[in-house]
Amino acid sequence: MSSNFSDDAISIIEAFLIDSNDQTMSDLTNYCKEYDLSDSEIIFLAKALAESGTTINFSGENICDIPSTGGPSSLSTLLCPLFLKLLGNKILKLGVPGRPAGGIDVLSQIEGYNINPDLSEVEEWFITNGYVHFLANQEFTPLDSKLFSYRKNNNSLDVPCLVIASLLSKKIAVGLNIVGLDVRVGKFGNFGRTLEEARKNSIRFVRVAALVGINAKCFITNGMIAQQPYIGRGEALLALYKIFTKQACTHLEEHLSVCLEMSLSISGEKSINFTTIDIENAFIENIEVQGGNKESFYTVAANISRKHIYNIYAATSGFLSIDLYKIRDVIVSMQSDEANMFSDTCGVILKARSGHFITEGAIICSYRYELDLRAEFEIKLNSAFDISENTEFLNIEIITDGKI
Repeated sequence: MSSNFSDDAISIIEAFLIDSNDQTMSDLTNYCKEYDLSDSEIIFLAKALAESGTTINFSGENICDIPSTGGPSSLSTLLCPLFLKLLGNKILKLGVPGRPAGGIDVLSQIEGYNINPDLSEVEEWFITNGYVHFLANQEFTPLDSKLFSYRKNNNSLDVPCLVIASLLSKKIAVGLNIVGLDVRVGKFGNFGRTLEEARKNSIRFVRVAALVGINAKCFITNGMIAQQPYIGRGEALLALYKIFTKQACTHLEEHLSVCLEMSLSISGEKSINFTTIDIENAFIENIEVQGGNKESFYTVAANISRKHIYNIYAATSGFLSIDLYKIRDVIVSMQSDEANMFSDTCGVILKARSGHFITEGAIICSYRYELDLRAEFEIKLNSAFDISENTEFLNIEIITDGKI
């Protein structure tokens, strides 16, 4: 091996590739936590994960995507593909389940929407529509899917070199050559708990992506504050409906602008003329191409809206602090359902914003809860809100150069 490879690292990676069991996944994860991987080792692992299943190659096509590093409240993985399509791009979005509402989780709530197509279906849909959104599974990047699931179940999602390898494996597998990464910074961030860490890992992602022929940019956003108020699988569909029908609140409109900014940057454009109808049409076209029932989308959105009958109120006046990760944890804890991978039993709509002043008795959020023990759910949810001093905000930052 060259000096860019460690014999120990390669030995551990190869053991995992030969037999991906709990022990080899534990060995790989623990090694990466303690020693990290070199850029060359990340590429070796990413390519192996990509080639563990079916790969896609549309020769001569420029294909792009904007994935994220995970975190609650952002809708970038749902909105950016729509903007990218309106900007004339082709999108292949191969993803993994999110917490509490990844893009694939949300789309699976629509009746008939096929998140597990085979290669021939992906190719047909791509030729027909130019945008396909599907799940990493036994056919596409199966070892990445398995390792990601292991890391999630063992509280090991925040290992930067494995995050980079996982993200790149899915892009390599579908032949992407342009990618933007929504890096969500926060105390539980998978790609950096501080802005400094996120910048360092973003620079590395751009550099490693370039080494495999992918033109990458990173967009650093503040994962500690809600990017928009609709948190939950069904709630994300309701948020889209609000956008399509011109009922978006200011907070949601601001998030829409951030997603547009990222999409424009990836496309090399400065502006775009579009209407909410154009955005809706791009969304519905994808639903229909992938076998979904568009009326189901409207029905789910309406049902979610009707089920928000419970509120949490401010006990006193002051500046509101919202712990997004407590909201995430309480929702995720109620989503566990072995019979339904993407169950949807609860969700939150924020009515106030972190760092803003709120008066006693004002509504902080509404929520829905469709199981027993609602009182327990409300107590846990209420612990995510504190009224005290103001908080600072981070502006979006774009990293385009892989050099330190």
